[in-house]
Amino acid sequence: MVVMSNDYNLLRLLLVLNETRQTVQAAKALNVSQPTISVMLKKLREQFNDELFVRSKTQLEPTPKCLTIIAKLPDLLEQMEQLYLDAEVWNIADMSGELKLLLPSPLMAVIGAPLIGKLTKLAPKLTVECAHWGHNAVQLLERDPKAWGISYLPMDTNKVLYQRDLGYDKFMLIMRKGHPLQDNTLTEVLNYPICVNTIPGYTEPSKAEMLIKKYDLDGHINLRCSDMSMMLKLVKDSDFICVATEKCATVLGNDYRYEALPRELYKDTFRRSYALFTHQRNRHNPLTDWLEHEILALMNE
Repeated sequence: MVVMSNDYNLLRLLLVLNETRQTVQAAKALNVSQPTISVMLKKLREQFNDELFVRSKTQLEPTPKCLTIIAKLPDLLEQMEQLYLDAEVWNIADMSGELKLLLPSPLMAVIGAPLIGKLTKLAPKLTVECAHWGHNAVQLLERDPKAWGISYLPMDTNKVLYQRDLGYDKFMLIMRKGHPLQDNTLTEVLNYPICVNTIPGYTEPSKAEMLIKKYDLDGHINLRCSDMSMMLKLVKDSDFICVATEKCATVLGNDYRYEALPRELYKDTFRRSYALFTHQRNRHNPLTDWLEHEILALMNE
């Protein structure tokens, strides 16, 4: 009989240390004490006969052997995780504990409210923490395997995250009811102040703003804002016009006026792809499938 002396539970520490480069942050991510991290790292060094991480100024740096091991770990850990998932019959009603959902501001009311309403109804023992997709969203998803996020593309991520494309969101003009806009030609629209919604981490500037500059038009974006509720309040109380998702019409109702984008903007700006993001270990998690199905249903209503 062969006795296995290697502790495979320690392998996840290599991924966490590679992401955080600090034992204090690794301890927080794994919910253990810093001395425990030191003990775990010592065992790993003995198992692999390598330092694995060496200190460089204020952070840890992986050795060449450590980087080779880390490159193989995501697939190995995913396969191990799949063994447990295959052995279980998943029932959403059995879910408990906590999970995080991150959404961009424009989709909070459109997707967030109905999605969380259905999720918590089907899984009453579950606590959902919902937050805006912010500048640290990617790092949060990398650290927390119980977190899922939705955001527009392109998004600067790495191999730690799993991405599932969800299709396209379409955009329109929103203004107050009774707005003096005569028609939706670009020259007419540019007579009024314009606001666009910004998404932290989104790697492209507003396409509407890019096209205004491209055509050398006599106009500009007057406001960039990451808070959709503030934008809508401004639009309702002034002559501001905002470029926003068409789905807003389903939650805003008759207090606002909606127009198609100007022809010049419609060509390049009318739609934007978006995706569901989570940790690689959730690639085969049934909840990932459920979230994808529900989000697509909401956006296609």
